[in-house]
Amino acid sequence: MKVLVTGGAGFLGSHVLEEMIDCGHDTVCFDVRPSPFCKTVLGDLLSLDDLLRATKGVDVVCHLGAVGDVYLAFEKPYLAAAVNATGTANLMEACLANKVGKVIYASTWEVYGPPRYEPIDEAHPCNPDHPYNVTKLAGEQIAMTYDALKGVPAVSLRLGTCFGTRMRSNSVFSIFIKRALARDPITVQGTGEQARQFLHARDAARAFVCAMESSVRGEIFNIAPPRSISIKELAEMVARRIPTDISYAPARTGDIIPAKISAQKAKSVLGWEPAQRFEDGLAEIIREKMEELYPADDDEEAVRT
Repeated sequence: MKVLVTGGAGFLGSHVLEEMIDCGHDTVCFDVRPSPFCKTVLGDLLSLDDLLRATKGVDVVCHLGAVGDVYLAFEKPYLAAAVNATGTANLMEACLANKVGKVIYASTWEVYGPPRYEPIDEAHPCNPDHPYNVTKLAGEQIAMTYDALKGVPAVSLRLGTCFGTRMRSNSVFSIFIKRALARDPITVQGTGEQARQFLHARDAARAFVCAMESSVRGEIFNIAPPRSISIKELAEMVARRIPTDISYAPARTGDIIPAKISAQKAKSVLGWEPAQRFEDGLAEIIREKMEELYPADDDEEAVRT
């Protein structure tokens, strides 16, 4: 099967690429920069011509191309709207023209907004309250409209907060670990009680495979592990492995309100369940950051798992 991964040169997209390649699929990346893992079609989601060229002969598109940085979306909502909404519309139009068999859209749990009840299932109303989740919901609705009205099969995966190797440098994982390695205090913004259902990138990638292999279309699925980890817990885990102090500062503007979501539907319909332990994923990121800082140091005993 020929699979196109938009945003495949990014953090999560690169893990989806690897999973598709490991499953034996003919996998192609679409991004503004090349992927080191497979053939890349360079292009922009805002160019319909680029997308028409990229989707020709493609069976399935995993659509991860987006403004995925919550803080960038907060600072530049016009950019998030263009890429996440208009870019998705361009992609769906290209898939319609080239008769692509299925589009799997990377959405987010954050489209629900403040929770009315917990755990949140897929029937929970969506009331996004931030430029990031507003524009991600817009893209999701565009994809689902093309499924319902124009016959382009689509599935939306509302992903938990993803983590893993190759994360952005401004992720809380990267910041905490780099500060600890520099023997600087870890600074927790706010109380640290805000919690996330951190989804390992490999578990997220497997959800795309499950959705691709399923005959389901026109459906939305929450994809997240049952366990929540607070930012304070994360800081303490890092400090146990790389001894340093923890300090507290005022909460950061633009943070997303935490909520507990249920992935029972994904388990029942897609057969998806998380397989990665949070502690193992954290240890992988620490090793990665240590190798970046000390490339000639092969001693991994400093990381206590």
